[in-house]
Amino acid sequence: MSASSDFINKFRRKSLDRFEDRHRIRSISGFIEDFLVNPYSYLRNSPRYLCDMFEHYGTDDVQRIGMTDRRWKLFDQDFGRQENSLVAQERVQNSIYLKLRQFARNGIADRLILLHGPNGSAKSTTIQSIMHAMTHYSTLPEGSMYRFNWIFPLKSDDVGRIGFEESEQDEMGTYAFLKPKEIGSVIRCELKDSPLFLIPRQERKELIDEALIAHPEIADMEHFSYEWAIHGDLSQKSKWIYEALLAANQGDWTEVMRYIQVERFFHSKRYRLGCISIEPQANIDAQTRMMAYEGTGLPGVLHGIPLFELDGELVDANRGLCEYSDFLKRPPETNKYLLTTSEKGTIQLPNYRAHLDIVLTGTANEKQLNLFKRTPDFSSFKGRLSFVRVPYLLQYSREAELYRRNLKVHSTTRSVAPHTAEMTALWAVLTRLKRPSPKNHRPDLAPIVSKLTPIQKALLYDHGAMPDDLKNDEKMLLNRSIRQLREEHDEVEGEFEGIYGSEYEGRRGASPREMITLIALAAEDKSWSTLSPLSIFTELEKFVKESSVHDFLRLPVDNGYNEYMKFIDVVRQHYLELVRSEVFDSIGLVEEHEFDRVFTDYFQQLKALDPSASLYPGTRDTSLSSANSISRVEELLNVQVAAEFRSNVLSKLGAYATENPESVIHYHELFPDLLRKLKQSIWAEKSDQLELALVNVQKYFSEEHGSLSVDDITMVENTLTKLRESYGYDHQSAQDIIGFIVSSQRFQENSE
Repeated sequence: MSASSDFINKFRRKSLDRFEDRHRIRSISGFIEDFLVNPYSYLRNSPRYLCDMFEHYGTDDVQRIGMTDRRWKLFDQDFGRQENSLVAQERVQNSIYLKLRQFARNGIADRLILLHGPNGSAKSTTIQSIMHAMTHYSTLPEGSMYRFNWIFPLKSDDVGRIGFEESEQDEMGTYAFLKPKEIGSVIRCELKDSPLFLIPRQERKELIDEALIAHPEIADMEHFSYEWAIHGDLSQKSKWIYEALLAANQGDWTEVMRYIQVERFFHSKRYRLGCISIEPQANIDAQTRMMAYEGTGLPGVLHGIPLFELDGELVDANRGLCEYSDFLKRPPETNKYLLTTSEKGTIQLPNYRAHLDIVLTGTANEKQLNLFKRTPDFSSFKGRLSFVRVPYLLQYSREAELYRRNLKVHSTTRSVAPHTAEMTALWAVLTRLKRPSPKNHRPDLAPIVSKLTPIQKALLYDHGAMPDDLKNDEKMLLNRSIRQLREEHDEVEGEFEGIYGSEYEGRRGASPREMITLIALAAEDKSWSTLSPLSIFTELEKFVKESSVHDFLRLPVDNGYNEYMKFIDVVRQHYLELVRSEVFDSIGLVEEHEFDRVFTDYFQQLKALDPSASLYPGTRDTSLSSANSISRVEELLNVQVAAEFRSNVLSKLGAYATENPESVIHYHELFPDLLRKLKQSIWAEKSDQLELALVNVQKYFSEEHGSLSVDDITMVENTLTKLRESYGYDHQSAQDIIGFIVSSQRFQENSE
């Protein structure tokens, strides 16, 4: 047997196993049998199905400064391609889930969920992530869904008197499992009706009641209604076929069911089955046409019945999710049918009234929504719309995750320096922040927030970094008030360039889409040897001059906010501090463990001097304390009032020990700002040695390489190795940042 035959047989076996495992085809009796064993999956409508899907993938707690968010793991797309995942936006995820749960409780998705926000804020990505999850979930046993087809066998020479084939059937008396060559015609239900609707309503209710007696937990479920399964009915085409067959068989329901094939179907975004996105230019969402008869496959009893079939994107999306992309770009009259569709779950077409089981969603730009609110049509629509705000992200480390994906594309052709994504994201977030207004805060907090600069606010939002100039009690108050600061502008409205509307924080600023384009431009700039924050800064300087293209650049400066060119210098300075720390650590004049030792010894000695030292586990013996070494560290930290500083430090240590009695205190994590200050002071004392080391690194990469001694070369190569292994710099990006540090120091010296 050839290798190809082996593969073909292997593929055949796997295909057969997969088909059988998924229970793709059933007869009506097989369907009823499974329903009695597992009624829940057949009794849920589209909103409940989507809720179950959310819950199936589970949640994670995401810590944000000032609060904890719940993240739905389906948006991580672990089952698919990571580039389809949604970065952050946990509040949006939870808002969608709560609306779906409300629909599930009511038994109908009676509103269109409209995601609105500025351009590029991940509105469509959010919905696309849900659709990708639907595609995967529907392949799992928990996500199974069923529709039915009408199967008519080929006619033999002796045709039965009512026009149906009466030849041999299988042992179950059904045509559901006929081989393709035995089938004369197949009529599919394009609306994917539930097979339950094939059972007359009274008998259907009895069947459901019996199933629920065996499974009482289903009837007691919260946010779940199965009334649709009792009161629903077949779509028009299937109803006419059903009634014609029932009449032809003198009311024998089992004879009619012989022609039913219950089929499992799978949601698919790619193949537009249950997951549909409708673009604004598509004006016909559903239409009817007379069903075409092909050959003699249909029984004669159906030939005289005008059977209409449905077609269109809304039809394809039934029993799933439909997205109206850029919903408000469509002419309002095109959307008016959705008033009835969303409220009653029906759509009226020529010769056809279709009942839908569908969750309708849409996306809209914030500017379009503000304009729509001023039109007469809005009063009609607002009761049928459920709004979900999707702002820009305000946590730059989360936004950097998005840019890292894009940087991977460029890393195949050129070197990408560390911090490129973070610095791009930091500048973008700075453009989105709004100035805190003291009048919105209580008297003790107002003077603190009024002094917050954009960079301080960005660092506070991102990882809780406190401004250095605040006292300890002010830092504690600000830390407790971060959530209040975040929500300060949530309900603010205002006018910009003649349009009045929402002006929440995250409403305006640079969009991720614009930043990704800017990264691509920086990657094409051959004047830089690497793609780095330095090349990004060059592109940003061009970008901020395009105020006619980007409307947020036309916002007036507000006490340090909206100063976009200045923000480039702010981020450049922040970047300089980062790379200085990394380079100086790598030069190794002071070993990292020595910083940690001095830092830890300071706190241990300070606790040893404290009368309440019993509060702190593992306190050293008092003989180890040294007032001189404590004073030396405080001198390096530029402490002005030692007693007050020590009291604040000990209070923070005591609070941490009380809240975390079983935890080991890691001082560098509890006091990162103090460790940073300590390093900077020590480096300042060693500035001459560090400057010489930097010059030697530059010589190493230049024609002066030969002037370096063996010891100098060893030091340089050790520095480069540490930069590569600890921080991810290759030789080229290391050369760039060292040149950046040296030129910045020279610029500072010349300025002074």
